[in-house]
Amino acid sequence: TVSLGKKRKEVDALEAEWLVEVGEYDRSGDWAIDGYLSAAAALRVVCRMDAGVAQHYVHLARKLAKLPDVAAAYLAGDLSLRHVQAITDAYTSKRADGLAAAASSLVDVAGAHTPKEVGAVVRCLTDAIDGDDGATTDEDEFDARRFYASKTLRGQGDLRGSCDPLSFEIVEQALDAEMARDLQAADRRSKPVRRMDALTNLCRRALGGGEVGETHGVQPHVSAVVHLDPTGAAANAARAEYSRGGHLSTNLLEVLLCDCTLSRIVVAGKSEILDVGRATPTATPAQWKALVVRDRHCQAPGCSRPPADCQAHHIEHWTRGGPTNLANLQLLCWHHHRQRHTEDAKARADEPIHRFAGHRILPRATPRSRAPTPATRRRGV
Repeated sequence: TVSLGKKRKEVDALEAEWLVEVGEYDRSGDWAIDGYLSAAAALRVVCRMDAGVAQHYVHLARKLAKLPDVAAAYLAGDLSLRHVQAITDAYTSKRADGLAAAASSLVDVAGAHTPKEVGAVVRCLTDAIDGDDGATTDEDEFDARRFYASKTLRGQGDLRGSCDPLSFEIVEQALDAEMARDLQAADRRSKPVRRMDALTNLCRRALGGGEVGETHGVQPHVSAVVHLDPTGAAANAARAEYSRGGHLSTNLLEVLLCDCTLSRIVVAGKSEILDVGRATPTATPAQWKALVVRDRHCQAPGCSRPPADCQAHHIEHWTRGGPTNLANLQLLCWHHHRQRHTEDAKARADEPIHRFAGHRILPRATPRSRAPTPATRRRGV
């Protein structure tokens, strides 16, 4: 453990040296000579950082230059980056004198306590400096709230954010309550997975109930777009896309088509709409009520999620000839609904097929299994 502590101090000291150099580079203006718009832009390229991370380090270096006692302790390896951030995050021009005067004491506190404990001490100090019972800090924390939602190159969602303590309490309590409600016996999902599922459940119910968005209390709406080519050329390739942009896999599209409102839209070319058919639900309200009475909850083994969390699943999907009747329907929660479709898709992929140049080709029928057709009868085959 002594060796680990020593190496940790060496790492902290090296990071502090790097930050000092970042500050010197920022103040020198050499980044402009190097052809960059800012020191953060240079860091982003040279150190292969995200733009926000590079900007954070530049701001941290600027604050350290105003708090020499904190910088010296950091360079000596007596403080970690988290300790330094707990102090510098509270630094503003209005608090500069007060924090500078208390910096030596804060370094002593940081040497014996965790970053979280140091943060609590800094909060009390800044409240005293501001003299407003913490109103300024509350406002700063609220103004700093952020939530980022972006797509990766593979189309997955990348969610990140931060918020003020009160907002976090609201979000955390809502997620904890949904996680507790969603927990099943012998649940193998990790806590982060359950938390993501809880967030999805809360958003899906808000959309499905018409509280937000454009759903107005109806099921997911799917439009079947039929392209008519006026030139008589080959039909356009089939596409599965959603209104806000992006591609849906055939498997996920079938999950949505199991229990949705389906409309037909006939178009000629890219923009000329020829006809819009009436919405036709794949399962009627009467069938849904009967399904709820019969199944009562999700029909996956060991799952007891109520009908409000379920969709009407086609055992044999209607796109492959399965009827929309009670014998071919069952209640499945969103999690097990997706899982069932994925399992079925994989099972179909394992069916005997020949593969050539990346295409799936059905096995050729043998002469014995080929049923005679009128044309073959006429040829005497």
